[in-house]
Amino acid sequence: MKKIVAFVVILIMAISLSAQFKTGMAFRTRAEIFCTNEDVQVWRRITDLRFNPWIRYTQNEYLTAKAEFEIGDIGFGNMAQGGALGTDSVNVKTKNLFMQITPNKDNIVVVGLQPYKDFHSLLLNWDLAGISWKNKYKLQGKELTSFLAWFVSEDNDEKYIDETTYSFGNTEFVADFEYQINKEMKVGVNNLMEFVRKPTDALNVHRTELNLWSAPYFAGTFNKLYVEAVLGANNIRPNNEVIYGDGNEGYTPEHTGIIFSLKTKYDVNEEASARFNFLFRDADTDPTGGNDSYYGLHSYYSTGLEILTESGYGLDKIDDQVFSPLTSYPKSDLDYVHSGYGGIILPVIFFDYNATKYMKKLSFINNMKLSLGMGHAVTAYKIYRVTGSDNKARPETWIGTELDFKAEIKMFDDLDVLPYFAILFPGEWYDYEGGHKPFTKIGLTLNTKIK
Repeated sequence: MKKIVAFVVILIMAISLSAQFKTGMAFRTRAEIFCTNEDVQVWRRITDLRFNPWIRYTQNEYLTAKAEFEIGDIGFGNMAQGGALGTDSVNVKTKNLFMQITPNKDNIVVVGLQPYKDFHSLLLNWDLAGISWKNKYKLQGKELTSFLAWFVSEDNDEKYIDETTYSFGNTEFVADFEYQINKEMKVGVNNLMEFVRKPTDALNVHRTELNLWSAPYFAGTFNKLYVEAVLGANNIRPNNEVIYGDGNEGYTPEHTGIIFSLKTKYDVNEEASARFNFLFRDADTDPTGGNDSYYGLHSYYSTGLEILTESGYGLDKIDDQVFSPLTSYPKSDLDYVHSGYGGIILPVIFFDYNATKYMKKLSFINNMKLSLGMGHAVTAYKIYRVTGSDNKARPETWIGTELDFKAEIKMFDDLDVLPYFAILFPGEWYDYEGGHKPFTKIGLTLNTKIK
C-alpha cells in the first residue's frame, strides 16, 4: 500500500508542477484457456492484468530521472496474485528506478535499476541494478555504438572465514558493440561475463563460477527480404573450493554450448508477407566430460509461436512434458543411461496477410493482420524413452508440431487486440505409440499505452 500512496503523491506533484514531468502507463490484460492433455478433459483458465505506470522528470538536457512500477500479474480470483477479495497492495513492484546522465548527444550514462536485453534475448532480458554507459562514435565514417555495463543481480552478504572476508552473490559485466554498415545492414556482438560465489551444503566449501556468453549478430535488408541472425555461445565454469581445513572438491566440469537463431521476413506485396524462423540449440552427447547444451542467464526468447516459445505464458509452467526451446529436454528417463539434454531444432514458417481493407465499415479498426504459423520441433540428439508393452528403450526425436492462428488488430489509436488459437500435436518424445492427445491453447490479449 505504501508504494501506491507514494506513487499517487508523486503523480499529483508531477501534474501540479511544470512540463518537466512526463507520465504514462502501459496496460495489458489477457484471458486464456488451455488443455495440456485432452485425455483427461481438463481445461485450465487464466485471466490476469498488468499495469506499468511510470513518471519521468527532466531537470535539464543533461539530467533525467525515471521511476516505473509494475502492478501485476494480477490473476482474477487468485489471492496469491492480488486478484481476490481483500488483497490490496499485493504485487506492487518497483520495476525501473534510475537516473540518466547525458553529457552530450553521443554519450548516455544510466545509474540505478534499469532494463537490459541482448539482440534476440538469448542471453539476458531482465531488469537489473547497476551502471551502464552507451557511446556512439564514428569509425571510418560509419557509426559504431558501444554499451558497457556493470550489474549486480544477487547480493547475499559477506562472511568472515579463516581471516578472510568472502562476498557471496552474482555480478555481471556487459560489453556490447554494434556497427552500422549502411542504412540497410548492421553487425554487432553481445558479450556477458558473470562472477558467482555462493555457499554449498558443505560447511567449508563454497562454489565459484566464471560464466561467459557471447552472441555476434547480423541484421540486413535485401530488397524485399529482411534477415536477422544470431550465433550464441556459453561457457560455464563452476568450481567447488575448500575455504579452510581438509575437504574434497566436487566434480564440476565445464558447461559449453551454442545456439543459432534466424528470423526472416519476405514481403510478397503490400498486403502479404512470409516469415521463416529457425532455432538450433545443441545437445549433450556425452556429458561425462562436461555438458554441451546452451542456456541463457535469464533469456526471454520468442519463436513467434504460442506454445513452443519462451516469451509467452508457456505451457512449460503447467505441464512438465512441455518445455520452452531454451529449457532443457531430458535425454533419457533411464537410470542407467547418463543424463543430458537433447537440444532442439525448430523451423517455423508464418504467412501474414493485411486484411485492413475489408474492415472499412468498422471505423474503430485501424489495422488488422492475420497470421498462420507452423513449427516442427525435434531434438538435436536422440532421446531414449521406455515405451510400449515390452518396456523397451527406443530412440526418439520428434518433440511436436504446432499450428497457430493469430490476428493482430489495432483499434482506435493505441489499443492492440491479439486473439490467438494454438494447438500442439505431441511427437514420439511424449509417447512412442502416439497415445497423447493434442495440447490446445486459446487466448485474447489487450495492450495499450497511455501517455
